[in-house]
Amino acid sequence: MKGCMGNHSTSDRARIFTALVLTGILSVGSGFTSIKSSNAAALAQSPETTNTVNKQNIRQNKLPRSIVNAVIQDASRRTGINRNQLRLTDYSQHNWRNGCLELPQPDEFCTQAIVPGWRFVISDGRQNWVYHTNNNGSSIRLATAQNPTTNPTTQLPQSVRNAVLQAASTKLQQPLSQLKVMQAQPQNWNDGCLELGTAAESCLRAIVPGWRVVVATVGQTLVYHTDETGSTIRLNENASQTTSQQLPQTVRDAVLRQASQVSGLPINTLNIVAYKQKKLARGCEQSTFPNPCDPVLVSGWEVFVKSNNRISPWVFFSDETGSQVDLVNRDRPNRDNPNSGKLTAVAIPQNELPPPLDRNVVFRQISSGGLTGATYETVLLDDGSLIRVKIGDANDSERRVRRVSLQQVQQFQQLLASSRFTQFKNLSYPAPIGAADYVTYTLTSVDGTVKYNNISQDQLPSDLRNVIKAWNRLRNNPISDSGTGNNTGDAVPIPANEIPSPLDKDVVFRQISSGGFAAITYETVLLKDGTLIRVRVGDANDSSRSVRRISPQQVRQFEEIIKRSRFAEFKNLSYPAPPGAADFITYTLTSTQGTVRYNDASQKNLPQNLLQVVNAWNQIGNIAQ
Repeated sequence: MKGCMGNHSTSDRARIFTALVLTGILSVGSGFTSIKSSNAAALAQSPETTNTVNKQNIRQNKLPRSIVNAVIQDASRRTGINRNQLRLTDYSQHNWRNGCLELPQPDEFCTQAIVPGWRFVISDGRQNWVYHTNNNGSSIRLATAQNPTTNPTTQLPQSVRNAVLQAASTKLQQPLSQLKVMQAQPQNWNDGCLELGTAAESCLRAIVPGWRVVVATVGQTLVYHTDETGSTIRLNENASQTTSQQLPQTVRDAVLRQASQVSGLPINTLNIVAYKQKKLARGCEQSTFPNPCDPVLVSGWEVFVKSNNRISPWVFFSDETGSQVDLVNRDRPNRDNPNSGKLTAVAIPQNELPPPLDRNVVFRQISSGGLTGATYETVLLDDGSLIRVKIGDANDSERRVRRVSLQQVQQFQQLLASSRFTQFKNLSYPAPIGAADYVTYTLTSVDGTVKYNNISQDQLPSDLRNVIKAWNRLRNNPISDSGTGNNTGDAVPIPANEIPSPLDKDVVFRQISSGGFAAITYETVLLKDGTLIRVRVGDANDSSRSVRRISPQQVRQFEEIIKRSRFAEFKNLSYPAPPGAADFITYTLTSTQGTVRYNDASQKNLPQNLLQVVNAWNQIGNIAQ
């Protein structure tokens, strides 16, 4: 017995020694992460962020509820935490020093101007998220969290990404193309079950490095725990939000009956176009935000109904069985009846007006809200480029660039002039009281800004509706510029695994050319001191290397051209060759602002700003000595 006890004691000491060694290795390997987490945690625990909101001191006329809701929704989307579990714990007004709200993304150019806005602290009781916004909530940026704020989705191993997306596709019965990794955070799980073990499992007690991955599609969010390689994946059911349940037939019938009574239209002319499960708060209808209230949450449905000749939907709330159905936007005059009333415009507050257009921008639309709560900005340039970006998208993965003809641009400008767009300058057509989940559109031309929403769109003045219809046709049905023979099609994102490495700190610009008859790849870089180095990729003897020089002044001039052309607008975009083209040379250009790809078959049809950079770069190659 003594011998057995001795062996057992030796075994324990060996295991303890092994655990200490592994702990040391993990501590060294995660040194930088620990430092960053400590700094973020220190900031999150600073007095500025941990102050509890004193509800007695909140002034209702200053705190914008719509922005608070948008911030909470963003925090819920990022973390996978139900928005009902998130609370506003602190807020204050701020004048941010630039258009990035003092939170620029890497390689982002920020407008240098004072931007009035808000600073919010959102908490789930365990950790805090700090947000910066502008005054109207069209720009929302996450500042800090208990974990580092940079969303390292680009660092997520491809094996983990593929495994998680496949699991989510199976779970939701959705194609992979409809799913997106919204967040990926490295984690050290405390056990072999990735902290999601059941009572019947025996989980190995050991630190398991891995990832917490949030996958989203419309209205649904799944949170996964994985190991480092994706060989082990577990779904966090509690943190996930799904809407797999179908709308009950009793609810469907009750809502359509109510919609028929409201509209005076036959049921067979009405359609349910969307629905989602919703927790309906009862008992706080008369409470003013943010005064305390204890609502009773009732499970139910939010249902959207449209008729064939109607632009905006009716919105209904129903309980689980359809026994109680309420029209949400009941105060809205019925535009289908021309005698029902008019929509009243109000002035947009000065501090909520967006910045003026840049000199080469013809028109801009900012859309925000709706079921997804996302904010998009679409601009039309004078060269026919239509650029659409998602505000707050750190990876710029949803950027889209399309083109219309110069003739279409001119026709749209003529319509703006003939409709006297300036008569709507700085006016807002608000949504009806009680409306929910509507989309707000902010339109800006050189003559001014107007704001409206999809619920009230069919009540707008006819001149304004004509502009909106023309803009939607232009935005949704762009064609190639026939005046220049452009048949290259739309720009498309460069796949993440094809984007070259960032520039070294002493490099100003890089071109990689490949293809052609010889199928040879060359890399040319311009250094800050004016050195121009060209090498043949794969040349073991480096026999094709050439080194030339331009003056420092010419380097500065080229950098100025890149800046003036807003090269960042073309970040990670590719302009493909026309169908049937062969033996063309592909060029990949990289500056500190991003990477763009084009080819010699379509070079002359590139957007004018990008073509200026290409021409200037080619001139540098010709004048280098």
